Amino acid sequence: MKKVLTLFVFLVLMFLYMGAAAQTYSLDECINITLQNNQQLKNSQLEISAADYRIKEVKSALMPTIDVVGQLQYYKDLPSQYAPASAFGGPDGQYKKLTMAMAQTTNASLQMSQMLYSESVRTGIKAAKAYRETSELQQSLVRENLVYNVTATYFRVQVLNDNLSRLADNIENFKKTTAIDSVLKDNELVSANVHNRMLIGLENLKNQYENQKLALDQNITQLKVLMNLDMNETLEVSKFEHADVLESPVQADIEERADILLQKSQVQLAQLDKKSIAAGYFPTLSNRFNYGYTGYYDEFAPHKQINNDWITSSSMTLTLKIPVFDGFQKQNQLRQKEIAVQKNTNTLSLMKANANKEVEDATRNYYANKNLTVNSLHSLELAEKVFSSAQSEYENGITSATELLNAQNDLSNARNNYSTALLNMKLAELSLKKANGTLLVSK
Repeated sequence: MKKVLTLFVFLVLMFLYMGAAAQTYSLDECINITLQNNQQLKNSQLEISAADYRIKEVKSALMPTIDVVGQLQYYKDLPSQYAPASAFGGPDGQYKKLTMAMAQTTNASLQMSQMLYSESVRTGIKAAKAYRETSELQQSLVRENLVYNVTATYFRVQVLNDNLSRLADNIENFKKTTAIDSVLKDNELVSANVHNRMLIGLENLKNQYENQKLALDQNITQLKVLMNLDMNETLEVSKFEHADVLESPVQADIEERADILLQKSQVQLAQLDKKSIAAGYFPTLSNRFNYGYTGYYDEFAPHKQINNDWITSSSMTLTLKIPVFDGFQKQNQLRQKEIAVQKNTNTLSLMKANANKEVEDATRNYYANKNLTVNSLHSLELAEKVFSSAQSEYENGITSATELLNAQNDLSNARNNYSTALLNMKLAELSLKKANGTLLVSK
């Protein structure tokens, strides 16, 4: 029984350990989860769905509409009008008051109408389709920003992990030296001041580690927010692959950038707005069909129409409406739309110029940081060798504590410089992809 209980406890602990184990996410997994969970991206998808319904709404203007209309009219005081008395055999020049209406009239009719031709509707359909394309481009821009933010945060976490790993190794090595130094102090081979300087150096390394750990935790939290994960969930990223550091940038045409395409769609929408106003100069053709029943009453009696008779009526009307003059309203509206088109065109030209500048700056920045990364790595490797040599020489009494601490400071500076250069290079690479419009190519 005791063995069974022990096995049960072991299995429970193993299960809890497996449940608490951190899941390691690749960059692609982080991006995919973000794109699935992000509320802003979901809203942009809803905008596309709304645009689809907008297209259907505009098209419905060309569909027939059918209405059933019922009306009951009752006069408390019957209206009268004058008619020439000669029409009823009376003398010329005199008029007789007549009452033509009935006290109560009831009618019901079935009405169907359809727009047969309208340039405004045709232009509206084109505008609705263009608006949908704009919504899709807006979604691409949201996706691009999300991919950029997730990737940049992921790189920061990777570089901080890499730096912490190196820093932890440095701390462990320095602990061994301080332990040896403590023995030397106890045997009065080194002074207390020298030993205290060694302890201060160790504490400085530990403080660096805590600061780096804090920055790491903040970036992991930011990554969770972007991925819309629970804050209590443990998240780890894959180890930084140094073989990917010298990745060559991909060149592309800025015309394919999401923001450039979006501005082009704004120009197109402004042009369609102008055409929509101009469509008001075109004639419209519509058809109307009516079929109904009418009953007349000489008193308020809904079920006792005169002669117990329902009068049937039916008609079909074809209407052609040709605009002639509107007080220059459309002309002034067109001038406003022309200005809007020109403003959007100017904005597009400015955005292209800025985009070209961004590509040039991002390219130079990438190659500069690439060279800095290579140089910083070389300096780090030299600093590690110098520190290792100084540590060995100090432990063997060949060099002074000052030399060891200087070597340690050089190593700390080299490590921080490499970490900064590494992150800057990856961010420069990311910015270059965004600038030339290739950030979403592989996503």
